[in-house]
Amino acid sequence: MASSPSSPFSECHELIEEMRRIYSTDEDATKVHALNQQFAGVRQRCEQREDKMQAVIKELTRRVSVAQAAATPTEPDDAHDNRLKQVEAERLAAGEYLTSMEHEAQSLEQMQVELRARGASLKVKRQEIDAMAMEEVPRTKHELSLYAHISKISWHYEATDRIRGRVNAHENKEVHPIDFALGDVSEYQLANDLWNIID
Repeated sequence: MASSPSSPFSECHELIEEMRRIYSTDEDATKVHALNQQFAGVRQRCEQREDKMQAVIKELTRRVSVAQAAATPTEPDDAHDNRLKQVEAERLAAGEYLTSMEHEAQSLEQMQVELRARGASLKVKRQEIDAMAMEEVPRTKHELSLYAHISKISWHYEATDRIRGRVNAHENKEVHPIDFALGDVSEYQLANDLWNIID
């Protein structure tokens, strides 16, 4: 970048040239020539730095313009505010939904714990019932078999509205039918009538 005639560099250059004319010896001329070369080198470096700084300033100006354009909203203020309000409302709704889901998850976890405890309790009860059945069913079958053998009564369990059956008398091979209506007689009378048939 060339300097103007009125710049400090130009004035310095003119001063050196004047000194060169004043000193007539070869030694002085050599010194002046070396100083002139140094001056030329300094001026060239200054021009290079100035060009570089101008490029840096242009780049920074371009970046500022891009940043300003990006920061400037492309929609009216009212529309921008409404959009921000909508986004905030959606955020609040999402937070409430998340809270609701967390409470529901906690309820489900509590229900799962209760169901596990209930399942364990039912398992224990099932084991108790199975153990009781293993003990009681054979005993009940034995008692029913002994009762049928002693009383010689065979009941008709399909008759639900009446008491029906028969008494098998093995000695004389006679069969005595049993048929009583429910509620016709008292349980005491019914028991006596059954004993009379068995006897």
